[in-house]
Amino acid sequence: MIADPRARVRLAQLHLYVDVHRHDRFVAPVLTVITGLLLSHWVPMSWALTWLGIELLIIAHYLWVYRRFKQAQPPPSEERRWANRIALAHGAHMLAWSSLVVWAWRPGDFGNLMFVMLVHVGLISLTVSMSHAHLRLLLLDMLPPVLALIAPPLLEPSAFHIGLSALGMAFCALMLLVGRQINAATTEAIELRQRNEQLIRELQSQASRDALTGVINRRYLMETGARLLQQHRHSGEPLALLIIDLDHFKQINDLHGHLGGDEVLVAVVNTCVQLVRASDCFGRLGGEEFALILPNTQFAQARDLAERLRTAIAALAISVKTETIRPTISVGVAMASDDDVTLSDLLRRADMAMYDAKAGGRNRVVCAPAGGRHTPQPAHP
Repeated sequence: MIADPRARVRLAQLHLYVDVHRHDRFVAPVLTVITGLLLSHWVPMSWALTWLGIELLIIAHYLWVYRRFKQAQPPPSEERRWANRIALAHGAHMLAWSSLVVWAWRPGDFGNLMFVMLVHVGLISLTVSMSHAHLRLLLLDMLPPVLALIAPPLLEPSAFHIGLSALGMAFCALMLLVGRQINAATTEAIELRQRNEQLIRELQSQASRDALTGVINRRYLMETGARLLQQHRHSGEPLALLIIDLDHFKQINDLHGHLGGDEVLVAVVNTCVQLVRASDCFGRLGGEEFALILPNTQFAQARDLAERLRTAIAALAISVKTETIRPTISVGVAMASDDDVTLSDLLRRADMAMYDAKAGGRNRVVCAPAGGRHTPQPAHP
């Protein structure tokens, strides 16, 4: 199932939001301690220390939620659930700071009023700079400090205080506009990055996949095979190689055209793909010839798989226009040995075994013994 592109963008925005806010672990505790000490000028020390302790616990909790989110690496479908969880965790942090207007504000004390408003002006500015990546979380984060900024002056009705509150509202509106603009630019950058990543994946797939059959192409097959052969030398785990060639393919092309031949190739490949493991490496060498590299596979397993492939292909009945084609394959099996200096050595032995299968009447499996000397062995004598 392909994820909704918008959900992928929102998830990327949430990741960016969390990445930026994880820096709180360096700043938020220090600011909390400083603010708590300053608050003791207006409120009892026990009140200030209680708020300080609660806020430090809240900071630890939302940082823990951020870590859980990054560790979980959720799919786009879970973005909403995680956004809600993060909103609750960080929202408690915003409410704790905005609660100053309830218990730390002292009506009639101008210095206290300036301190409370300054705290919330700074809080709003930090929120815009740190929460802009995710618009919904930005709005939720801004709501408590905005209300806390404009409320105190209105509780002391006078021309000066009303003007101060109006100034606060204008500042909040400006910050919200700036936050939306930064969010739009960030969203555009994320969408561009995701389109570029998708394009790179498509180009990589085109560079490594056979256009007709969808299996890996010869270049990528040879690179992967060389790497697996190197791993075989280091680990000692068995490595098998199957060369699979479609019998009488030239006749199929001559009788049914290249489009008919393509249909047969695709049907054969689809059948083979259903029988191989995810860890196996199946690719097209060229024309009607394919290779299947089987890591960590014993000889008997490789031989039995080759027989299953041969049997499954022989059972196909492919309708091309008004006719039915019943393809067969010849398979050569070779096990990697110490004599195989390069992948080409292993390919050569498997290829020779495949040609022995052709010479033996086709629609059969022939196994090459380990070592350089070629003595073909039928799969089932």
